Amino acid sequence: MRKPNRVLVYAAAVLVSLFAVAPFLWMILTSLKPQAEIYSKPLAYLPSRIHLSGYQDMLDPKADPSANFMVWFKNTAIVSVLTTVLSLAVSALGGYAMSRFRFRGRMSVGYVILLTQMLPGSLLIIPLYLIMKEYHLLNSYLGLVIAYATVAVPFCTWMLKGYFDSISPAIDEAASIDGAGRWTIFARVVLPLTLPGLVVTAVFSFLTSWNEFMFAQTFLSDYDKWTLSVGIASFQGQYVVNWDYLMAGSVLTTIPIVLAFWLLQKHLVSGMTAGAVK
Repeated sequence: MRKPNRVLVYAAAVLVSLFAVAPFLWMILTSLKPQAEIYSKPLAYLPSRIHLSGYQDMLDPKADPSANFMVWFKNTAIVSVLTTVLSLAVSALGGYAMSRFRFRGRMSVGYVILLTQMLPGSLLIIPLYLIMKEYHLLNSYLGLVIAYATVAVPFCTWMLKGYFDSISPAIDEAASIDGAGRWTIFARVVLPLTLPGLVVTAVFSFLTSWNEFMFAQTFLSDYDKWTLSVGIASFQGQYVVNWDYLMAGSVLTTIPIVLAFWLLQKHLVSGMTAGAVK
């Protein structure tokens, strides 16, 4: 690559990076400012003094009972983990079946699953609400997990199908010759080979449930069952916005996601590029 072109590429990369990092920088700086300074210096100016009361009140329920961050964090963690486990279990079985079994209407079923990804979440709220009301699942973790899984499973199924397709069926045949049954082949032979794909799928399912707001706002009514997105949004009132609480809670909510990406980055990169050459 010629030097002028390289300079342009680097400059474009820096601009894109700044564009991506700027909102997070503004969020962190705003969380460290007192309320009065947030309005006088709303942009990403350095605070005149470090103001940590937003973090202290969010993490200490005695300081402000309305900022019940740890309860919301626990609720979100429970729902996200259950959604991830359910989505992985269903999508792994579905992806393996679509990859290995040949049955009438196989591709039609796959396209129907894929088409569900084109439906906006707002279109699913009313039917999901009626179904959960019928089965008494409103205002419960189980109902929210099922709602999140309906969004995550179709995408995860197609993603894992691609990973299963990249594994030669000869491996299944060799295990079958050795006396392994279909379930043993799936659980102990094929599934471990798709670890990068499972990690990417798990991260997608986890993020889908961790950051979701619309379903949680609609299906949860009890204050003690709110998730982080609903709880933090409650600090944005009609006339007053508690920006220090809002931004401090947003920073604390982002930390687990950053840690997850940092710990799993090796598997994420290999998972996103696995099978690319083939």
